Amino acid sequence: MISRRHFLAAAPLLFPLRGLAESPPTAPIRFGLLADLHQDVMPDGVERATAFVEAMTKAKVDFILQLGDFCVPKEANRPLLQAWEKFRADRYHVLGNHDTDGGFTREQAVKFLGMPKNHYSFDKAGLRYIVLDGNDSGAQKTGYKRYVAPEQLKWLEGEITAAKTPVVIFIHQSLDQPDGVSNQAEVRKVLNTANASPHKVLAVFSGHHHMNYSKVIDDIAHIQINSASYHWVGDKLAHTSYSADVHKSHPHLKMTCPYEKPLWAVVSIDLNAAILKVEGRTTKWKGGSPWDHGATAKTHDAELIQPEISDRTRKVIQS
Repeated sequence: MISRRHFLAAAPLLFPLRGLAESPPTAPIRFGLLADLHQDVMPDGVERATAFVEAMTKAKVDFILQLGDFCVPKEANRPLLQAWEKFRADRYHVLGNHDTDGGFTREQAVKFLGMPKNHYSFDKAGLRYIVLDGNDSGAQKTGYKRYVAPEQLKWLEGEITAAKTPVVIFIHQSLDQPDGVSNQAEVRKVLNTANASPHKVLAVFSGHHHMNYSKVIDDIAHIQINSASYHWVGDKLAHTSYSADVHKSHPHLKMTCPYEKPLWAVVSIDLNAAILKVEGRTTKWKGGSPWDHGATAKTHDAELIQPEISDRTRKVIQS
């Protein structure tokens, strides 16, 4: 359970940046984030992606990135990629656990999405961005893989250590939830060790949980980007939100509470003004909320489960 006092919006976050970017960019970097579109669950994934791309084009962001669970790598999903690729600036992907559903491999997903690797980094406008893959094989015997293997941890440490600028991390599964990355403490230890002097890691952006929250762990902001499409409620709360024909062709849809309109966020980081800002969106439930269909406070936390990505602004104070 995460209470309001843990939310990033509840208190200032200090990012000591002395010793890094000697000449920060004169303009803030702005990028659009989309998470958990779930094309293979939703009947309108292409429309949601199109709305995002059109909004980001109008907003003139520097790049867009999706945080995983975009689609499985089958040719029937090519129209979704075509909609995504209508954004004419840089585009990036993070692998989600559902991107290999149906027996597809991680390598197939990487190739289909046009990713350089399953984990990689890029530099832009005075910042280093690190994309992690939380789908390595770990000790767990059942369920989806949610692990960052030692080889990737070593690579991560090297990337942060070598960076001469502040760092932003992207990963599908969070590093703060019990059902996030299973060895999240190890990953956070790498961040903390590499972060010791000077402080480099500004934020970790994740998806996966379809929630609206953020918090600070060891002076690093962990910001959850809510799903673009829905909150999962499962068999016990199954119901219809669309027409019978749509539910027949999308059998998993009944186990969701969809969002009426797609959610996304625009993030701006201004090193000159020392500000990190998240601009989110709010919509409504389509076909009713989880509580309308029998959810209780014990199973669904209304503070976290909302058709919303909250606005958040943090002062980045240099030490």
